[in-house]
Amino acid sequence: MADAPFHILVSDHLGLNGWEILRESKDVTTAGPLPERKALIAEVSRAHALLLRSQTQADAELIARGKRLRVIARAGAQLENVDIDAATRHGIMVINVPDANVIAVAEHTMAMLLALARHIPRGYTSLSAGRWERHEILGFQLRGKTIGVIGYGRHGHEVANRAQAFGMEVLAYDPYTDIAHARAHGVSIVPLHELLARADVISLHTSVTDETHNFINGDTIAQMKNGVHIINCSRAELIDEKALLHALNTDKVAGAALDTLCQEPAPPDHPLVLQPNVLAVPHLNQNTVESQSETSRLVVEQTLDALRDADYRSVVNLPFGPGAEYTLHRPYLRLAEQLGKLQAQLADSRIKRVEVELQGEGLRNIVRPVAVAMLKGMLPPLDERPVNYVNAPLIAHERGIETAQVVGLELVDYPNLLSCRVHWEDGGSQTVAGVLFAGAEARLVQYRDIQVDARPEGTLLFLENRDVPGVIGKVGTYLGAQGVNIGEWRYGRDRPGGRAISFINLDSECPADVVDDLRSLPDVFSARVINL
Repeated sequence: MADAPFHILVSDHLGLNGWEILRESKDVTTAGPLPERKALIAEVSRAHALLLRSQTQADAELIARGKRLRVIARAGAQLENVDIDAATRHGIMVINVPDANVIAVAEHTMAMLLALARHIPRGYTSLSAGRWERHEILGFQLRGKTIGVIGYGRHGHEVANRAQAFGMEVLAYDPYTDIAHARAHGVSIVPLHELLARADVISLHTSVTDETHNFINGDTIAQMKNGVHIINCSRAELIDEKALLHALNTDKVAGAALDTLCQEPAPPDHPLVLQPNVLAVPHLNQNTVESQSETSRLVVEQTLDALRDADYRSVVNLPFGPGAEYTLHRPYLRLAEQLGKLQAQLADSRIKRVEVELQGEGLRNIVRPVAVAMLKGMLPPLDERPVNYVNAPLIAHERGIETAQVVGLELVDYPNLLSCRVHWEDGGSQTVAGVLFAGAEARLVQYRDIQVDARPEGTLLFLENRDVPGVIGKVGTYLGAQGVNIGEWRYGRDRPGGRAISFINLDSECPADVVDDLRSLPDVFSARVINL
């Protein structure tokens, strides 16, 4: 937990339970809501975290003003209004809440489909106007129809489950989905052209990218069945609205249910709102008490956990892949960071290549996080910018540092071993390796080709010397005379009488002139102070 309070800026609406968590947190101050751009830019320079929804544009300009920002958190699943690349360059974690609204959106999608299929809005307005159009209003039933789900992620999966409960056949198009998982749930993954040709109803559940912008357009509509119905409870930008309007007017598309429109708030004379075979509502897809409450709670809790370094769940620009639980692997990441710091301070010149090797079955899925943690430890002495897990790979790339996973380094025999070899510009290299004893106690067990057992923490005095009698005594005596107290001395050598190393944990800083004097002692090759 930080010594000073975290300042959290809330730019858009946040549910009451989210505000309650913030107010009860003793290490937090808050500001907002601040929907106005000018006020937001003025305030963001003070903030450690920015909580937003869809109305705030966290673009490169806003991010550059947030000199203290560590987290940008979106109370929702979509991140189109956050410049993730700019945030990453500034070392800012980007958080979303991908699961809180899944059920609300899926239920809303089915409600829109049912209302469209049975002309519920028309029935209500006709009755309100004094007309009894019982026989004139004729809908269609879902049973036996085919629904095409575009995007078989969390939302698409839940919509498919509910459509199946109504007796619908489900086709899905998603280039990135697990086909075996879909088949196990009775869903057929098909090419896009087949889905368009076979589906009676098409429902959109994909994010907006360069590839999916205007995904429903004149060309894709031409491939659809005559009389198809289109449901969009996802993002307005997925549909070319002019193409849809033309298809509705020519009866190519029999009806559309639209939760969102490209212009919001939509004007009352919007042509799709006025279209008689369109059911349009003001972006209600996740507007349930349960969804809003859960979204607010999760976005605040995840933001606070990230600020406090307690957990990094739902951070989209971190190297922790699926299944890599931060709390479980945190000790390894900290060890990797210490090894990176050690390499940076022992290298003879600028590092140009970093090689990582992990030994042990339990470490196979954390190679990338470990490599990033090593870079995080290695880079601060080389770059003035703050470095963290978010931007370490980018800064390394900008500095021309190549990173690689390797096998076959000459290493000591330990289970669950983390090792790092660096190469620098004049052709030199060195290897360090570490382990965790009892799952948490970090140990440095190898430096170059020498086995050692040292604690990589605090202030260390590193010595290289000839392995001859009297060196340890002379060094210890001199340090004592200079008032430098030794906490722990760890010694290793390549062979008796050969080259030896010492990692000496000190209780205080060692003055530079003392280090210079140690270098001048007989049989001492080098002496350096390392701060870990």
